[in-house]
Amino acid sequence: MVSDIDIAIRAARAGAAIVAAGFRSVTAADMKGVVDPVTEVDRAAEAAVVAVISEALPDDGILAEEGSAAEAFSGRRWVIDPLDGTVNFIHGIPQVAVSVALEDADGVLVGVIVDPLRNEEFTASRGEGAFLDGSPMRVSTRALLGDSIIATGFPYDRRDHGSAYAVTVGAVLEAAQGVRRLGSAALDLAWVAAGRYDGYWEFSLSPWDMKAGILLVAEAGGMLSNSAGGAIDPTDLVVTNGLIHEELRRVVAANRPGHLPPAAGAAS
Repeated sequence: MVSDIDIAIRAARAGAAIVAAGFRSVTAADMKGVVDPVTEVDRAAEAAVVAVISEALPDDGILAEEGSAAEAFSGRRWVIDPLDGTVNFIHGIPQVAVSVALEDADGVLVGVIVDPLRNEEFTASRGEGAFLDGSPMRVSTRALLGDSIIATGFPYDRRDHGSAYAVTVGAVLEAAQGVRRLGSAALDLAWVAAGRYDGYWEFSLSPWDMKAGILLVAEAGGMLSNSAGGAIDPTDLVVTNGLIHEELRRVVAANRPGHLPPAAGAAS
């Protein structure tokens, strides 16, 4: 019997092949929102990913960014971003990913993020560790925020609330060694898991942006919470190597945009 992780890898590779083949050949896009484009490659990659999963596991549910959906008769659901970093893709910036996750009632079971342009595969199964191209990967060991590189991204409402998000970025920039914004939440999370970044925060993500990545980080030894120290939440996510977690979390919490709904605190 083929394992869930093998199916996830096969599905992600199918999408990644389409993304790689289309890179620097697509410049036109439809707009789902003011700053949220979708291309024919997004749709084709999603169809390829879904086809692999649906053939292998027809009773599993599907939730994908570009609209593919199926009911979860098995109690399990695949969460898919066929092309994370579409704006980068349109502009020929080689920072994109295919993200495939499988979740059950206990959380994320399998996570795979493929970088189709660097040919890197980040994989994890719950309780079995995280891997980069088949070799174990771990989060970094930097113990001070001031020595750390932190990644972030900007939500789709940034044209309305850009100045509020800039306050958070500025505060982290003053506290950390540096801040990076490269435009793919999936790769940001994968790079924390691989020890390239020391931490990451972002607001207003969608499930497909982060489901695979949060398992990678957890299995690589990292720490995840919202900015209040409570359970992870796509709308409010702080992820680190664990050693700098409280430092980063407190900076983000103290400078969190006021228009966002409150983050739930840690359970007592």
